[in-house]
Amino acid sequence: MKQHVYTLLCERDLTMALITLPKVLTFLSEDQKLVILDDGSFTPGTTAVLEGLSSRVRVITRAEREGLILSEIDNYPACIKFREEFPLAFKLIDIPLIAMKESSRFCYTDSDIIYIKSCEAFFDRDVNTYLRTDGIKISVKLRDVFFKYGWLMPYKFNSGYFSFDCKDYDLNFIEDFLAKPDVRNMPWLVEQTCWGLLFGRSGKLYSPLEDQFVCRERFEGPEHGTLAVHLIAGLKGKVQEWSNAADPGDTKTVPLFERSRNATLGDWLQKSVKRIIPSI
Repeated sequence: MKQHVYTLLCERDLTMALITLPKVLTFLSEDQKLVILDDGSFTPGTTAVLEGLSSRVRVITRAEREGLILSEIDNYPACIKFREEFPLAFKLIDIPLIAMKESSRFCYTDSDIIYIKSCEAFFDRDVNTYLRTDGIKISVKLRDVFFKYGWLMPYKFNSGYFSFDCKDYDLNFIEDFLAKPDVRNMPWLVEQTCWGLLFGRSGKLYSPLEDQFVCRERFEGPEHGTLAVHLIAGLKGKVQEWSNAADPGDTKTVPLFERSRNATLGDWLQKSVKRIIPSI
């Protein structure tokens, strides 16, 4: 069975999602679903609007999945607490627990990614693939990753897009990570950091070419070879403009992937120096 594509959505981002998610659907095969998880903020009419996009869209509200998820994490108190505190926990916990009941792997995309052209291969990966961003952005000190815990952290990991094998999902590791008192220096990066560590434990990793699938805070706009853009930082206002950037006549540019790597002590040293001397 083809892997389905999942996204976590809040009511606040509905207007943007109604531009980006139809783009996702154009690059899925007929046997792939786009599964949208509500972060708990949907109004009664939101589900109908989203399901009206396509017969291949499935919306799962928080209320619908609450019993299932809580039964799965009943013996994981740190997971339960994290899920109560941060809606991004649904991306780390709810989505994989639901996805693994459907197929052996799944794909995830944030709703603030605009897929412009020739993106079919992003949603049909058979190896663990993540999106590289413009820096190492994690919620735990990088020196602790290396020296205290001995974890493997993929280089410049971003959890806005990824394809993941369900066999590599480990609730015990997540519970252990979330229970540690020193891994939440930046709370909004906890989910991304934990996903990065799950990828680091999984073996071989791949990433789209950084100029084809762009994830950086400063970006002037799609070029000929740009296939997708993660609208991070102040780029979200460009969603309507860049959604029209596709060139229907361009059939030569196709997604390419390269073997990625884990962060090294050299990366930690470089990051430390830049913190002291930003101009370097």
